[in-house]
Amino acid sequence: MTNFFRLCLILLFRMTFWCLVTASFELTNILIGIAICLLIPFGDFRKLKLYPLIRETLLTLRLPFDMIKESFQLIFISDPIDGFTKQKLTSRAKSGSRFSKFLDLFRMTFTPMTLVTGLEDSETWRVHTVFSSSTVNNENEVDSK
Repeated sequence: MTNFFRLCLILLFRMTFWCLVTASFELTNILIGIAICLLIPFGDFRKLKLYPLIRETLLTLRLPFDMIKESFQLIFISDPIDGFTKQKLTSRAKSGSRFSKFLDLFRMTFTPMTLVTGLEDSETWRVHTVFSSSTVNNENEVDSK
């Protein structure tokens, strides 16, 4: 029963992204999405850790509000500076599955002021960020490139 629940969770996750990418919730689009979701190969979902994945998914639901907040912050920055920072993976992404790590990456990249450019090591993301030059006090915070 647990494996069936995990399979359903994966299909729901895929269908959610399909509907968001296509921006359509019509019946034909949903049927096409189901067919595509079933054609994409499944990983070994039996090793999927549900608790970290559910927590990451709930945090992801907050993204539209973070996106709006950062959009207004970006509008009001008069002297933007591009920089790179290092940000640690969340404990849920470290202890969870690859899906948890993906949701951690997705949450950081979805907002307009940050973009993950790579994985520095197994515990640190390299993140491109837009700063205001008036808020940057310490050059150790930003490696300008």
